[in-house]
Amino acid sequence: MEAGDERTEPVRPGQAPAPAEAAVTDWSHDHDTAALGTLVEALGGADRLMARAVDAMIRIVEDNVTESVLGVAPEILLSQTCRAVGFERRTLLRVASHLVHMPATRRAFRAGDLSWSQIRAVVTAVGRVNRAGRDRVDDLVAELAPGYAEFEADHLIWEVDILVDELVAVRDAERERDPVADNRLVLTPRLDGSGTAYGEYDSEHFPLLAQSVDNQAADRYPFRDAPDLPDPADTCDAEVTAAHRHAAAIAGRNAGRRACALFELVTGRDAVTFDPLEDARPRGSGRPSVRLTCHVDTLLDGSSPAWLLSPLAGRMRVTSDVARRWLDAAGADARLVAVDDVGEVVGVGRRQRFARGWLREAVLARDLHDTAPCSTTPAMVADVDHVQDWDDDGTTDVTNLAMMSRRFNAAKQRGEWTLTRHADGTRTWTATRSGYTVRQARPAHLPRSDPEPPAAG
Repeated sequence: MEAGDERTEPVRPGQAPAPAEAAVTDWSHDHDTAALGTLVEALGGADRLMARAVDAMIRIVEDNVTESVLGVAPEILLSQTCRAVGFERRTLLRVASHLVHMPATRRAFRAGDLSWSQIRAVVTAVGRVNRAGRDRVDDLVAELAPGYAEFEADHLIWEVDILVDELVAVRDAERERDPVADNRLVLTPRLDGSGTAYGEYDSEHFPLLAQSVDNQAADRYPFRDAPDLPDPADTCDAEVTAAHRHAAAIAGRNAGRRACALFELVTGRDAVTFDPLEDARPRGSGRPSVRLTCHVDTLLDGSSPAWLLSPLAGRMRVTSDVARRWLDAAGADARLVAVDDVGEVVGVGRRQRFARGWLREAVLARDLHDTAPCSTTPAMVADVDHVQDWDDDGTTDVTNLAMMSRRFNAAKQRGEWTLTRHADGTRTWTATRSGYTVRQARPAHLPRSDPEPPAAG
C-alpha cells in the first residue's frame, strides 16, 4: 500500500465491528450505514475527549492547580465554568482521585484500551475496597485491558467485580472475627420519607437489646401460626424449595414484628396507630420534630410536594401524604413563620446578632441546604451567617442571612470569599484573590410572583 493511500474495510452486515476495527471501517455504503458510522465516530471522539479531560483533571488534583490559579476548589470550576452538575462533578473528581493511584488503569484509558464508561465502572467497584485492594484491581486491569478490547465492554467489568467481591468477602470475614469497638446505629432516610436502620453492638449490649425487642414483639405481636416445616432429608427437591419459601416468609414476618417492637420501645407509641401506649414509660416529649418546607396548598389538597430537612441527608422531597401523616397522625411539631407583603420573613434587625428559633427555621425553610458554591452540607448542620457582616452594620434579617457550612463560613470570615444577595433572591459568590464569581439562582422551591402588568393607556 503506497504512502497516503488509506483503505478501509467495508462494514460486515450482521456483525458489529470491534472497537479496534471501528476506526478503519467503511461506513459510507448507504444512508443508514452512514448514520451508524456517525454515531460510532461521535461516541468514540467523545470517549477520547474524556480521556484528555481526565488526564487534565488528574494533574489539577495532584498539583492543586485551581486553588493556586483561581483561589477556588476544583468542583467550583467544574460547576461554574464547565457547567457540570453535581453528579458529573463528583464522578469526574472521584475518577481523577482514584486514577492518581492507579497508573496502569490510567495508561489503559489513555491508550484507548478502556472506555470512559468502563473507567467509571472500575472506579465504582474500587470504592468498595481498601488501598491494597485498589492496587490488586489496578494490576488486574493492566493484565486484561489490552486483550479485552475486542470483547463486550461488560466482560472486563465482570472480572473486576469478581475480584472486588472476593476482596470484600475476605475483609468482611476478618471484620467478623474482630470485636465491635463502638456501638452504633445508622439511620438512612429515603426520598419518600421512609428509611433504613442498621447497626452493630458489642457482646454486652446486643443480647440485652435483642432480648428486649423479642420480648416486646412476643407480648404485642404474638406469632399465632408458628412454622411447621418438614425435615428436608425426608422430602424431594420441590418440597424442600417450598419449605424454604415458608421459612423465608416466617423470617420476614419475624423481622416485621421486631421492627414494630423496637419502634414502640423507643417512641412509646403504637406502631400502627401512633397512639401513646398505656403502659409505656415517658420518653421525652413523645412528639417527633420534623422540619418541612411546603406551600399551604400542599397540606390542603396535595397539589405540590414538600421538602424535609434532615441532618442525615440534606433536603429530601417527600409526598404531601407523608407530610400530612406526620402532622396529623404522629402529632409532629409544626412552626409558623410570619412574612411581609413581599414575601420576606420579618427579622430582628440590629436588636440581636444571632439568628435563633423561628428566625433560623425561616432561613432553613428558604435555603434548604448550604448556600456555599457546590457544597453538599445539609442545612441542618450548617451555620446561619450574615451576608453583610454584623460588624459592618449588617442586620439579622432573613434578607441578610444565609445557611453556610462551617468551612465556608470560616473562609468568608477570613476574607477569602464575599457573598452578595440581590433583591431578586439571586446570590453571587466572589473569590477575593482572583475575582472568580459564582452566580446562584433564586431558590427553585420558592413561589415566583408575576411581574405587574403595564399600565393601560
